[in-house]
Amino acid sequence: MSEHATPATKRLSRRKRYKRLMVGLLIGGILALWIGIYFDRFLVGVLFYWGGFFGMLAVWRLSSVTLYDERDTAIERKASDYTITIFGFVFVLGAPGGIALEESGLVELPAAFGGAMWTLFAIYVVFGVVYTVLRRRS
Repeated sequence: MSEHATPATKRLSRRKRYKRLMVGLLIGGILALWIGIYFDRFLVGVLFYWGGFFGMLAVWRLSSVTLYDERDTAIERKASDYTITIFGFVFVLGAPGGIALEESGLVELPAAFGGAMWTLFAIYVVFGVVYTVLRRRS
């Protein structure tokens, strides 16, 4: 082994440490936001939240080790596929089903229903655009 090569076990432990630091910064930022909301100091909470988020990004981009490998990418791809499929069913069945139930007088939908359906619609529009661009590039 050369003088400059890092042993695999040391590299893995550094990767774990950096990942834990990233997650800790993000969780700390989220908790700070909630605490800020609880104490009616929303702006302070948001600033700490942003600090945690940008701290996480800094660790991710500036760390000296590769934090994510092919296995992580495959897991993220599978999780994204399942998530987009589940919410696709919710959107395709929920939007017309909710409207039909409301029109028939069986339920009264909350105002948030419309916002949720528009949000799902926007997610699928963005997904379609990104997918089309990536497909044309390859």
